[in-house]
Amino acid sequence: MIILGRYSEIYKSDEYPHISDDIHHPCEHKEKILKYMKSCVSSSSAPAVLTDVFTGDKINVPLECKSDGVYGWRTDYIYYIEKYDLKIPEDFVQHVLNKTA
Repeated sequence: MIILGRYSEIYKSDEYPHISDDIHHPCEHKEKILKYMKSCVSSSSAPAVLTDVFTGDKINVPLECKSDGVYGWRTDYIYYIEKYDLKIPEDFVQHVLNKTA
């Protein structure tokens, strides 16, 4: 499975890139991608309080891992796409567009 949204600030690991390097990248198909991501199956959840890495504010989103069988992502990844236009990998964009065409 290809895991999306691995950033050092979220996973608390220096092996991943910084999220600030990937914000403000609007995607033409953002709404379609978000609808798809939100509709996919939750494979796990955790009792956690999520915090916006930029503002320190509480994110009012339950922590879940979602998947479509090929790609996987956390629900806070969706939050950052919505709020900060976090960059969406082009291969994932094409994957969603092909599945929803």
